[in-house]
Amino acid sequence: MALDIQDKFAIEELLRRACYNADYNPPESMRAIYTPDAVFEVPAMDISCRGIDNIIAFFTQSRAGFSSARHVINNVVVEGDGDTAKSSAYLQVLRTDEGAIGVVSVGRYLDTLERTADGWRLAHRSVAIG
Repeated sequence: MALDIQDKFAIEELLRRACYNADYNPPESMRAIYTPDAVFEVPAMDISCRGIDNIIAFFTQSRAGFSSARHVINNVVVEGDGDTAKSSAYLQVLRTDEGAIGVVSVGRYLDTLERTADGWRLAHRSVAIG
């Protein structure tokens, strides 16, 4: 059965929350975004994290050197049926240092999501830069 509007909204809200958590919330907040066995990867940077603990470690380390990042998504497309879905979203990472705003990178999030007992979660996120 195709995803209904409530599922699509819940998935889009999860994607927005992932960006917000990456910028503002403690890295532990990613437990509410990813499945326990999720994969997060940025192939162009040779980054691959398997499992929620490694994903949290990545966000802990990356935020330490990049605290002014702002992740922005748009042009979100969600498709799927039943308990699995795929999504794609354009990504812009901005940096806000000393009153100046700069574009750090652009790309796409390519996601696979699973419906869990706690709602939709990211099972696999690949970040395509460029």
